[in-house]
Amino acid sequence: MKPSDRRIVVIIRETRLKAVLESQNTLSQAKFYINSLGGDFGEYEEEHQQYNESVRIARKNMEGLGNLQLLERKYLPNFIFAPDDLVVVIGQDGLVANTLKYLDNQPVIGVNPDPGRWDGVLLPFVPRDMAKIVGETLRGWRKMEEVSMAKARIQNGQELLAVNDFFIGQRTHVSARYVIKHGGLKEPQSSSGVIVSTGLGSTGWMKSVLAGASRISSSVIGHPYGGGQENDRLLAEVEDDIAHAAAGAAVPEEDELLYAAAAPPPDEVSQEPPDLIGLSDIPDAAPMTREKESLFKGFLRRTRKKQSYGFSELSSVIGKWKSEELLFAVREPFPSKTTGTSLVFGKISRDEPLKIESLMGENGVIFSDGMESDFLAFNSGAEAVITLAEKRGRIVV
Repeated sequence: MKPSDRRIVVIIRETRLKAVLESQNTLSQAKFYINSLGGDFGEYEEEHQQYNESVRIARKNMEGLGNLQLLERKYLPNFIFAPDDLVVVIGQDGLVANTLKYLDNQPVIGVNPDPGRWDGVLLPFVPRDMAKIVGETLRGWRKMEEVSMAKARIQNGQELLAVNDFFIGQRTHVSARYVIKHGGLKEPQSSSGVIVSTGLGSTGWMKSVLAGASRISSSVIGHPYGGGQENDRLLAEVEDDIAHAAAGAAVPEEDELLYAAAAPPPDEVSQEPPDLIGLSDIPDAAPMTREKESLFKGFLRRTRKKQSYGFSELSSVIGKWKSEELLFAVREPFPSKTTGTSLVFGKISRDEPLKIESLMGENGVIFSDGMESDFLAFNSGAEAVITLAEKRGRIVV
């Protein structure tokens, strides 16, 4: 008598060696092909054997606990899961993420088949644990972590989910043209694409984007290319503020506080506050009075406050699997006469989604979780709205 009549669906993937064998037909041809490309056939073979052995051990440990069914990754999109299925994924992390998109609240157990090769953030268990972990999960004894997902929806009704991240841009990763809209602002851009990350995915692709941007920023001396355009914009807005004040109009309370905090003592007016753009760096700037200088510094502080994303703000997303916010980052934005570089990073919530209008004639795509074959066409005329998905995943821990 089985402890449970529930179905246990075991998701497996093909190894690198199996994929090569399918194209090369024989083991000797596969070996020649791998070696000719500079690969190590022995490593392919060892990885293949280790994975298959892990699948065998996991299945043996789950025998008698329920109705086992093996499912290869390629059949996931068309498989119909029952509401009470228990899903076991024999890794890597990407397979767990891909599986969650096709489930509806069924619990997932991630198994690391090769801890010596893969860290496995979503793979906390090993094959020999399966009798204990599956048994405890079926009895409701195991803790589960919820995982937030992102959703991209195009105006024609097509939708795509992401557990880790979205890529929005050109299929070939050449320059993508689009209009980005967020927080009441919009900007035409040309870039290598936009990355949108969930809290779970923030330690993957998004982490590398942030790490690269941080290192470049700390290494560059002077102001970024195109900075003059930004300075011209700031000057124009400051002139509006000054004209507003000169006309005797009341300054909003928040601005009064910011201006007061920014205004230096009379004998220190000429000293620059730390981490602000120097007045001498602004092209064609007219000589400033003490009042004008104070207003200008206050404006910079106000702008800086509204557009900064420090550790305290990112900590609500980075590494938080069930975060109620997403992150977006623009890769390699190019400043020109017709494209800007202001809206390049931010947070997305249910109340403040990200909207992107495609200006790409062809090859525009939105794909999720690194699966380029799982995409939405995103060409001229299409507008995508990216926000949090209503669906969530559940991972056994």
